[in-house]
Amino acid sequence: MTTFIAQKTRNRPKGSHARLMGCAVLCLGVCLAEHSAVAQTTEAVAESLFRDGKRLFQAEDYEHACPKLAQSYQIDPGGGTVLLLAICYEKRGKFASSWARYNDALALARRDQREDREGRAREGLESVEPKLSYIDLKFDSVTRTIAGVTLALDGVDLPSIMDARLPIDPGKHKLAVHAPNYETWSVEVTITGPAVTTPVSVPELEPKLAPAPAPAEPQPAAVPLAPAPSNNGEIARDRAGHKNVRMMAYIMGGVGLASIGVGSYFGVRAIRLNNDANAACSSKQCTPENAAAVGKSEDALSKAHLADAFIGIGAAVTVSAAVTWYLYRNDPTPSAPYASIAPHSVALGWRQSF
Repeated sequence: MTTFIAQKTRNRPKGSHARLMGCAVLCLGVCLAEHSAVAQTTEAVAESLFRDGKRLFQAEDYEHACPKLAQSYQIDPGGGTVLLLAICYEKRGKFASSWARYNDALALARRDQREDREGRAREGLESVEPKLSYIDLKFDSVTRTIAGVTLALDGVDLPSIMDARLPIDPGKHKLAVHAPNYETWSVEVTITGPAVTTPVSVPELEPKLAPAPAPAEPQPAAVPLAPAPSNNGEIARDRAGHKNVRMMAYIMGGVGLASIGVGSYFGVRAIRLNNDANAACSSKQCTPENAAAVGKSEDALSKAHLADAFIGIGAAVTVSAAVTWYLYRNDPTPSAPYASIAPHSVALGWRQSF
């Protein structure tokens, strides 16, 4: 039983590997077939564009022939297509574009070992180079030190080029210089004909100004509503009542302070009488000979009770007077409704002072 299981285990990977290899071959075949179909479609489109461009070229309709040939070359970069495109550009007077395509044709001819095309490309370069026009580009010394400066010609980004001569076709062109955190500088250049050099000086770029902070949205203040009509006589009576209460508080305060003063007098008298009694009867128990001391002691105790009563009553009356005055210290103000309007809420209420 053990031998059978081991043999079965050894045989299983062989079948798995075979299935995996079969799947891989099948997937590879499908991918190659799809790639071949795409390549055939692409070549067919490029060939169709080339034939249309060649037909227009032979009819000397260079204006429409050159775009067809350029699209064909972009899809399928062939040596014959780019050579015909360079000749088409030369016929239209676009010598910079022709010069660039003649260089491409020369490189492809050398790769393909096509001496006939190589010779024609050299003849084209010799014919076009004397007719090239240039933009003589000069950058300001400060702009040269800015990191991330880029150049764009007719909306096409170019490598970071400074102080260079750029071959250019005749016509109008827009040159723009960009840099992070700086304003874009641009200029329109018109090339009037072949073999023309146009100087262009790029000035010092202007830093971008920080955007001004947005003004804070003002918060509308509470808008009081018109107070309701009030009875002037009632308000006058209320104010008179407050004034009378304050006067009563003053009187109560005076009475309370006077009561505290009387109580303090009796307290002082009680202390003195008690001291006299203690001096006359120094022993713990008074004898009949010290009857006067006993009378002073009883009189001191009576005066002490009176002091406690007057001081306690006076303190209570004084505190009551202070509280009453505080509550009625201000004259009453008429009540008024109010409204408060905020950006996301509306509040209504009633305002009253006490």
